[in-house]
Amino acid sequence: MRFGGRRRKMKAEIPTASMADIAFLLIVFFMLTSVFATEKGLQIVLPEKGEVVKIKKGNIAQVYVNAKGQVRIEGEDVSLENIKNKVESMLAVNDSLVFSLKADSRCKYETIIKVFDQLKLGTAERIAFAPPEKREKP
Repeated sequence: MRFGGRRRKMKAEIPTASMADIAFLLIVFFMLTSVFATEKGLQIVLPEKGEVVKIKKGNIAQVYVNAKGQVRIEGEDVSLENIKNKVESMLAVNDSLVFSLKADSRCKYETIIKVFDQLKLGTAERIAFAPPEKREKP
């Protein structure tokens, strides 16, 4: 005697009812465990508003970057790679130097940052950004 005839084949199914819940939990998990890198940028200490600091003329070293990216320190042409050495030698003579960094308004920002980095590598702790000179309109 046979009961029920043929056996029915069971189809394998994946329950999808809780799939949205699992996806949501995974999103929340990864959001909570992610670490976001924060850029520090340039470490610049700005003076208080209205604060005036008087510096002797002999303690200021002029650093100028022209529109082509060429650097002059105290009127002497210096390559980007030699700025660090020049700054170290100047600070060995006068350790209270303040470097006044002035750039042409047409100079690339990337070049100014490279010069700033080289000044910092040369152990210059006092760097002032001087505003560019205004050009006369033709």
